[in-house]
Amino acid sequence: MITPVLLLLRPKQWIKNLLVLAPLFFAGKFTEIAAWQQGLLAMLAFIAVSSVVYIINDLRDVEEDRLHPVKKLRPLAAGSVTPLRAGLLAALTSAAALFFLSQLPLACAVLLCVYLISNVLYTLVLKRHALLDVFFIASCYVMRVLMGCYALAVTVSPWIILATFFLALFIAFSKRYHEVGIESYAASKPNLANYNHALLDRLVNVSGCAALITYAIYTAEIAKHTGRVEIVYTTAFVAFGLFRYLQAVYVQGRGGEPETLLLTDRWQQVNLSLWLATTLWLMF
Repeated sequence: MITPVLLLLRPKQWIKNLLVLAPLFFAGKFTEIAAWQQGLLAMLAFIAVSSVVYIINDLRDVEEDRLHPVKKLRPLAAGSVTPLRAGLLAALTSAAALFFLSQLPLACAVLLCVYLISNVLYTLVLKRHALLDVFFIASCYVMRVLMGCYALAVTVSPWIILATFFLALFIAFSKRYHEVGIESYAASKPNLANYNHALLDRLVNVSGCAALITYAIYTAEIAKHTGRVEIVYTTAFVAFGLFRYLQAVYVQGRGGEPETLLLTDRWQQVNLSLWLATTLWLMF
């Protein structure tokens, strides 16, 4: 059983930080041990800093979280962890982040400073404004990919950066679609007052289409430069993943917690595994 203190760090959401390892695949570093070491250090640093952000966010939103059917179970909202203990945990996690960053290029530290400062700004201001809130969240996903690039001192195709950005928009708008349906919670969130299901329905579909198209262009780019035309076929796995997610949002009403959805949907797990195995087989 996970203790309330560990839950405060939101371990389920650490799955997002796997994006830090994306450059290992897309920059052709998958078979290099030194690259894996740097990538894992970068991921651990991002996990630590993002956990600090989650604590700050929970301290700020404790009263609003108590109105949400799921967020009310968070340690601070439920009262299982005191604000003082949360503050101490944030300090310890910050120290861990500094340790990991000491072994990485300076660019990684600069990026995480920008991430931390901008997230504080998000918690205090941006999260109250519709559209700005989601665009900021999407930029944080891109920062994770860039963190891996800086750690490995590589560049990746701009198409995979764009695909990451649009996929993040897709997931974030899907989450907003779920949240506007919770009346008591939506009433406490200024940004949700400027969303409705009709608008979000269109935003979800536009961003999902953009994510699929940019990924398809990325695979076509790889095929052109490497001659591995078969890589284009992996677009089918991405399409299935997006469509399965839409099914979860619109049919099952499960768009509120993307990380939980991914961890519990066997079809998504099988699809992701097949995409990963096929991509590695074709590229390496």
